[in-house]
Amino acid sequence: MAVHALAVLSRSGEGHPSAYLAVSVNTHAVFLRRILGDLVAAGLVSAREGRAGGYRLARPASAITLDAVYRAVNPDGPIAPSPAEPNASCAVGAGMSSAFAEVAEEARRGLLATLATHTIEDVALRALEIGRRGQAKRRAAGST
Repeated sequence: MAVHALAVLSRSGEGHPSAYLAVSVNTHAVFLRRILGDLVAAGLVSAREGRAGGYRLARPASAITLDAVYRAVNPDGPIAPSPAEPNASCAVGAGMSSAFAEVAEEARRGLLATLATHTIEDVALRALEIGRRGQAKRRAAGST
């Protein structure tokens, strides 16, 4: 949802209110505002108060990488450890937290490395390309 909202914002220099973004994302504006709050806190989006308020990108879409977005909305990483405390008297349980943490960290590094190679501008342009192609196909199918 965060990437989607940022991609919509990238198409407008003036920005949009959360209700407008929520329609595109297809979610409730209140829920989306929580995500937008994380993006504001991360310095990726700026918020304007008041009647003409809304959100806009804090920097160019080409300068916002997806790893920055991911970190803003998923600070705990892609894989959460079990909430249950392993039994330290079991040989497997005694080492499970550390062993799992190693794997989770490796996964986090790989995910962030891949996301760092893509920007909001990249995703927005690709979404527009695919979306326009799909709309053209639907129009053509409807006219036959």
